[in-house]
Amino acid sequence: MSVYQTIARNTYWSALSTVGGLVMGLITSIVLARALGAPVLGQYNYWLWLIGLLALIASPGLPQAMTKFGAEYLGREERETASAIFARLLRIELVLGALIGGIVLFYSLLIPSSDTAALALVAFSVLLLVVELFLLAAAKGALDFRIFSQASLIGGVLYGAAAIAIVSFGYGIYPLLLAYIGRRIVTVLLIGWKLPDHYTAWGTETLTIPPELRHRIVRYCRDIVLIFATSTIPYERLGVFFLKLFATDVDIAYYSQSFDLAVKSMAFPAIFTATLLPTFASLQGQNDRERIERVYLSSNRIAAAIAMPIGLGGAAVASSVALLYGPEFLAMAPILAIFFVGSIGGAMATVSVSMLYSLEEQSYIVRLNAVAALVNITLSLLLVPSFGATGAALATCVSHTASSAMLMAYAARRLQVDLPFRVLSRILLAALTSALAAWLISMWLGGLVVAVAASLLIYPVMLRAVAALDESDRRLLGRLTHHLPQSLAPAYQNLVQFLVRS
Repeated sequence: MSVYQTIARNTYWSALSTVGGLVMGLITSIVLARALGAPVLGQYNYWLWLIGLLALIASPGLPQAMTKFGAEYLGREERETASAIFARLLRIELVLGALIGGIVLFYSLLIPSSDTAALALVAFSVLLLVVELFLLAAAKGALDFRIFSQASLIGGVLYGAAAIAIVSFGYGIYPLLLAYIGRRIVTVLLIGWKLPDHYTAWGTETLTIPPELRHRIVRYCRDIVLIFATSTIPYERLGVFFLKLFATDVDIAYYSQSFDLAVKSMAFPAIFTATLLPTFASLQGQNDRERIERVYLSSNRIAAAIAMPIGLGGAAVASSVALLYGPEFLAMAPILAIFFVGSIGGAMATVSVSMLYSLEEQSYIVRLNAVAALVNITLSLLLVPSFGATGAALATCVSHTASSAMLMAYAARRLQVDLPFRVLSRILLAALTSALAAWLISMWLGGLVVAVAASLLIYPVMLRAVAALDESDRRLLGRLTHHLPQSLAPAYQNLVQFLVRS
């Protein structure tokens, strides 16, 4: 199977789980917001934030290492080595997850408080999330996105249904956390059932990792930890931390809902870019530099073509989107608009990050993110006490957008290619035009559905008018045709042909 066919197949499965998860997640979040109200929703989001933070601490770069090295050695057809990596790293993850979860559980029992039950549930959630993230990474390393896409979609649907039922019967945070634990268990079981098709060392002790490879994995994990400490944690976690110190649960609700919605909307470009790290790593294993450069440039154009209209269009209709959560959440609109625009750079930069990870060139990312983290902390200290959630959103997005732009520039220089600025400016023009139309319609007619529909019609016309995509993009996008349902394939082919003007 060619690299483009692999990308297309994995993109299809990624799209299926992403779209399904986005729809179910949006419905669930709206129901929870309306049923719980902003203060209680802020408390629940805080516990989910804590689970995610502790899971990051318990996973010091191991999932990313599993994806990178699993893809590399499976790409070399060295299945035994890939299996040895899987077995060793899984054991380490189990120990670390149990350790962090045990510390939280011990703390909850040692210092009883009104949060004891929630902390105990957090402890179990951390262990399950750590294992799930590692198994997801192993499936990505095997370039089999069907496994984790199906598991994630099933788990998300079950959690959404359970959460809606829980709040409908008037229950609160603790039953919701139990539903969260149930989701993690289902996903772990579904992925774990399928992974032995790719890794032979499931539960065995017979395979070993060569010393040189062990050193590479250690160095890689070390750099990933530094990247998490300077980028992922500041970007995804610091906002809630400062709001907990200086603001209210309502601010946490506004911030976390806006952040979550913007991140989930950028799951659409991530449908494509999520497949790139194992793809680049596999090409590295084959020492195919020419295809790496070709895939890199085309991926940047496609990521921009998806991210820009979502970010700008989302900001244009932010007020209408906020009202979906109830009148109480209308004040969330400016925060939501900031996150929509601020997410564009990060979505585009994932292409460059995946490429640099595959080259094991994380040192620049670490240095750059350290500076961005300091900027984020400084801006948060200045803005959050006075402006609450709006200040936290500005601090997060300004620092993240600047670091994303510099990452893209460095990756292009590392590959000795020129970023397609002329094409990116054309895509930006098309996205601005469609976003302006959505804003005008939402202001005049007040209809979110009509505004979105108009934007979806205008944007592809503008892409064609400015000739933003070329023949290589058509070939790459066309590969998806083979993985679509037969009834949708002709319409998709016509759309791709329309977008790429000869």
